Amino acid sequence: MIGNQTKGKSFRGLLDYLENKEQSSLIGGNMFGTNARELAREFRLSRQLNPEALKVVHHVSLSLSPGEQLDNDTWCEIADKYMNAMGYTANQYAIYRHSDRSHDHIHICASRISLDDGKITRDSWEYVRSEKIIRQLELEYGLQQTIGSKEKLHRAPSIGQQQRVEREQLEYEHGLRNTPPQQPIKTQLIELIDRATVDKPTMPQLMERLQLLGVEVRHGLTRNSKSKGISYSWNDQKFSGTSLGPAYTFPGLQKHKRIDYQPQRDDLHIEQLLLNPVKPTSMEQVQKLLIEIEQKQQPPQFVPPAEDESLWPALENYLMTQRGITNFLVQPLHRQGLGYIDQQRKIVFIKRGLDGEKSGALVWDTARLDNRCMEYPENSDRQKGWFHFKLGGEAEDKIERVFLCDSPIDALSLAEIDSNGHKGQPPVRTMYMAVDSADDLPFELLRNINRIGLAFNNDSQGNETSLVVQEKLPQAKRIAPSGLTWNEILIEQQQQQKQEEQEQKQRSRGFSR
Repeated sequence: MIGNQTKGKSFRGLLDYLENKEQSSLIGGNMFGTNARELAREFRLSRQLNPEALKVVHHVSLSLSPGEQLDNDTWCEIADKYMNAMGYTANQYAIYRHSDRSHDHIHICASRISLDDGKITRDSWEYVRSEKIIRQLELEYGLQQTIGSKEKLHRAPSIGQQQRVEREQLEYEHGLRNTPPQQPIKTQLIELIDRATVDKPTMPQLMERLQLLGVEVRHGLTRNSKSKGISYSWNDQKFSGTSLGPAYTFPGLQKHKRIDYQPQRDDLHIEQLLLNPVKPTSMEQVQKLLIEIEQKQQPPQFVPPAEDESLWPALENYLMTQRGITNFLVQPLHRQGLGYIDQQRKIVFIKRGLDGEKSGALVWDTARLDNRCMEYPENSDRQKGWFHFKLGGEAEDKIERVFLCDSPIDALSLAEIDSNGHKGQPPVRTMYMAVDSADDLPFELLRNINRIGLAFNNDSQGNETSLVVQEKLPQAKRIAPSGLTWNEILIEQQQQQKQEEQEQKQRSRGFSR
């Protein structure tokens, strides 16, 4: 069985595609809808729990090998077990079966938003987890075993080697040998290279690691500076990259293992390593090195600081009465866990990636006149993430405007001012974002947006940040507040509005007399 996964933004678009294919039928899931329109309406329930999330649609296809066939009930059992094992335990999903091809297959349209807490279901290592789950389902339902993507990228041991390992394993299990069988040298080398490449190092870093692990590496260039290939020698056995598999050739390391190779930067360093190899380390140091490499690949997952829920009413009152942020923004801030007081009595704003995944936290000191925040001193990951939210348009609309601010409180303030100017929400999808550094911005998103407002504070730091951003995003326009911060402007506008309302009331009373 082969599994494929993709993510998207539109439930209706995917559902229409699944429903309109020839020989398509809705066979299961955990929803009440009976067609694409009804299901799309039902999926809105989960989307409303996390309206800021972008790619909330999870599309999975599961395909049998040619000649295999299952009935609808069995397909639904497999789909239910697959989704549960993947962590979709409280998520909406619908199962479609297509019979338009020579192989039997199903499609699963699922919401990544959990109905329990409104959070995005984790997707870390999902391709690896998916293949492992599929292999287990194949065994459970007696389906033909499909070679996984990872296995296809390296050459399998010979039949003789496999038979030797199986024979020695039986002898070990029956007490006829004292030690378990060793995998063939080729398999051990492949596993060693796999472990040395997990964090996607540069080509010189990979060669140095392999040398430290006792692997001799050979590589050469033609007169035109093109690679002649790569070969490995370990435990007195030599292997070309091709003999190990497509992922272990020089171009394959770059394509499949994502090894970073830049000729001008790396060739001299590689030549030096080949002329003067790094000496192998002891086995204890080897194990330590491999552990360090694997830890680099899996940075600790950010866990938001715990909230003191009893203090929320105080923060809510402060934001609304002292800072002029209306309930329209204050309630979503709390509901989505993006702003609160933690158990150390710090005011916390949460940073997120563009996919909605929480990645860090900021601390706001209300006494600061510029409203800028500091990185949370504990438990915060500095990976890319920002305090941001969106207003206007429809949830699935493309972002057409972005305002970059110095702090979460000013992003909220500018959103209030912008909404007041439009006498309601902005007519187009608009993002308001607090920026920690001009060098750490979602440039892939921003380069495609023409209307970017640099709404940083009206001070030297804000002006300098604007100039740096404009060098990278020439379409961005500087819009400084007339005061120091946008929160000042918001409070002034609200005070002026109250004064005008009082004067209007007084005039009305005078006229009535």
